[in-house]
Amino acid sequence: MATNSGCTIGDLVESPALQLRPLSQADPSTIISSAQIVAASQHIEGLGEGELILVVGWLPADAEDVKRFMKYAVEAKIAAVAFPESSTQQYLSSLAPALDKAGIPVLEIPQATRFADVIDTISRFHASPDSVRFHRLLTMQQSLVAALGLDEPQGALVKKLARLSGASAGIAAASGDVEFSEGVLPFHMMRREIGDSQHPEVEIRASGWNALAVRLTDAASKPTRWLIVGARREHFVDAFVRAAARVTVSLLDAVERIDVIETKQARAVGSSVLNQLLALQPQDNPEVLAERAASLGIGFNQEVRVLEIERYGSGRGAGNHGSLVDRIHQAFPAHSSALLATATKTGAIVLIEAAPTVRADGVAKLLAEDGGLLIGVGRAVTHVRDVPTAHHDAVLASQHARRQGDSRLGSYDDFNFVTRLMAHVGLDRMTDWSSDILGQVRAKPILLEAVQAYFDAQLDVMAAANALHIHHNSLRYRLQKIEEIVGGSLRSPEVIASVQMALMAERAGQRTRAIRPGERPRASGARDTAAIDNPLDGSFQEERLTVLGATIPD
Repeated sequence: MATNSGCTIGDLVESPALQLRPLSQADPSTIISSAQIVAASQHIEGLGEGELILVVGWLPADAEDVKRFMKYAVEAKIAAVAFPESSTQQYLSSLAPALDKAGIPVLEIPQATRFADVIDTISRFHASPDSVRFHRLLTMQQSLVAALGLDEPQGALVKKLARLSGASAGIAAASGDVEFSEGVLPFHMMRREIGDSQHPEVEIRASGWNALAVRLTDAASKPTRWLIVGARREHFVDAFVRAAARVTVSLLDAVERIDVIETKQARAVGSSVLNQLLALQPQDNPEVLAERAASLGIGFNQEVRVLEIERYGSGRGAGNHGSLVDRIHQAFPAHSSALLATATKTGAIVLIEAAPTVRADGVAKLLAEDGGLLIGVGRAVTHVRDVPTAHHDAVLASQHARRQGDSRLGSYDDFNFVTRLMAHVGLDRMTDWSSDILGQVRAKPILLEAVQAYFDAQLDVMAAANALHIHHNSLRYRLQKIEEIVGGSLRSPEVIASVQMALMAERAGQRTRAIRPGERPRASGARDTAAIDNPLDGSFQEERLTVLGATIPD
C-alpha cells in the first residue's frame, strides 16, 4: 500500500461497507484524490487528475462519444472508472475495450451501495492525516476480519493481506514449503534469509525483494511458521504493511486455536462413542451408536478394523498417552480414512475405516516413529455390534506378536489354529475356563510369573530363569508345583496347549477388563460377545468339555 495520504483503490475495494468489485487489473495503491459523478456527456469535460469517475445515467452514443470520453479521461489522468452493477454489461460493451487499452481500472458498484457512500468514504480519508490513517487501519481490520467467515479462512486472510498491501504473501514452514500463498514470492530464499531468527518480525531485503516476515505462534503439529508479505518496491515495508501483517498473524493464530479446540472436541466425541461401542452387550440395541459412528465417518463403506496399540518395555509410560493419540490421528490421512481413538492406561484403541493399504501405511509409520509400541489388528467388521469382538481379536493379536519376539505387529489374519480357535470361541468364555486351570496358580503370583516366563521363553528353562533373574533349579521347582496344581506334565502336548491357551485368555481378559471397568455383567443366557458367526456354538451347547481332568461347563 502506498504511504501517500489519501484514499486508495485498495481502501475502497477492501471496505466491507462498500464492497466494490474490480472488473479489471487495478493497482490497490493507486491514490483516489476525489470522486465525480458523470451523468451527461457535458460532464466529461471537467474530469480531474486522480479522480474516481462514477458513471450513471449516461452511455456513449457511438464511437465518437467513446473517443471523446477517453480523450478527457487520459488527459486528466483519472484514477479509475466505476459503474453501477445494474448497468455493468452495457458500459463494458461500449467503454471496456478503450479503458483496458488505456490501463484505466474499472470498478463495479453493488446495487446496495449508494454513490453518496463512495464519495463520503473518499472525503473522510482526506479530512486529515490522522483521519486517513484511522480510516485506512479501520478498513484494513474490517476487511481481514470479514475473511474469518469464509470456508478456508487461512487462505482468505493471506489473500486479503496481499490485496491490501498490493504485494504477494504466504505462510512458509521452516523447510520453505508454503501452506497458503497469493502471488509470487521466493519463499525458499526468504526462509534462508530468516534463518533461525528468534525475533517476532524480520525485515528482508534480498535480490530486489523487500519483505516483512512475522512469526506465527508455534503449534505442536506446525512448528516455526512465518507469514511473509513482500514486493519488488523500494520502501515497501511501511507502517501500514506492518500493521496489516500483525493483524493478519493475530487472526491466523486465532483461527489455529479455534481449529485446535474443534479438533479436540471432535476427538473427545469420537473417544466417547468408541468407549460405548467397546462396552456393547448382546442385549443392547446398537443402532443409535451406529448412527453416531456414521456421523463421525465410520459408515462401513471401506474395511473397518479395530487396533489395539500398547506401550511396552522402555517405551511404556502413561505420560505419553495423550501425544500417542495425537500421533495416531496424524499417521492416518483424514482425506482417505476415518477413525475413532481412545486412550487407555497402557496405550490406545482405534476403530479405523480405510483401505487396507492406507491402514497398513499408517500402522507402519507409527511403529517406525515409536520403538516402544506393540500393535494388534482385529478381524474386519461390518457392523458396530462386532466392535467388541474385533477388539478381543486385536488384544490376542498384540499378545501373539509379543510372544513371537521378532515382530511388533500382530493381526487376526495371521492367527494360528489355536489363536483363531480362541477368537471364535469367545474371550469371555475362554477367560472363565482359564480360571479352572489357573485359578490356584493365579492365587500365588510367584507361580503365575514363573509359568508366564516359561511359555514366553518357548519352554526354555534356562532362558526363562535368566529373564526372572533366578536360578534354573528354583524355576524347575516352581514349575513342578504348577504341574501338581494343573494335574499334568508341562512337557505333555495336551497340557502345554491347555495352559498356553489359558494364559492367553487370562492376559487378554485382564486387558479388556482394564479397558472397560464399568462394563455391565452379561444377561443370563446371553450369547458371548466374541462368538459371532461361530461354527462351534452348537457343539458347546450340546456337550461339556474336559480339560486336564476338570469338567468345564458351557
